[in-house]
Amino acid sequence: MVVSRYKQIVDALAADIRENRIPPGTRLPTHRKLARSHRLALATASRVYAELEAMGLVVGEIGRGTFVRDQSFPRAIGLDLRSAAHATFALSFNEPVMAAQTELLRSALRSLSAAGDLEAILHYLPYGGRLHERTIVARHLRRRDLKVFPSQVMIVNGAQHGLAVTAMGLL
Repeated sequence: MVVSRYKQIVDALAADIRENRIPPGTRLPTHRKLARSHRLALATASRVYAELEAMGLVVGEIGRGTFVRDQSFPRAIGLDLRSAAHATFALSFNEPVMAAQTELLRSALRSLSAAGDLEAILHYLPYGGRLHERTIVARHLRRRDLKVFPSQVMIVNGAQHGLAVTAMGLL
């Protein structure tokens, strides 16, 4: 079976990337330089990079070039070129980033489903939060010598929402 030259180039680059001979973050030659160095048509060089991108080994950035992806992260989550520091957490993603998180997520979802309140969790919350949750927060604050009633508590969806609600309340 004859393997085309472009496929040989794809396989060679893929092997170099997988075996870390081309490390993550490395900028690969431009399409034109790749075409010139391997005596390919420009369209064929573009096809080489497109296949490597489809394999999840590289990421192309318009105007910047083609870079080797960090293989320790899933594709298309914005961490393609950066390596995460040990013990850091990405709070902007709705999917597991590290292998161990998959099992933690599975365990957490099992616990939530067994808790009996899964139906309420799957829907939008009422504005300001559910009464029983506001009551819990008010009770906690009263233990800290703050005279707070559930009607004065507002549960928000994250820091940005909390800041926006606070700013609107002040203005």
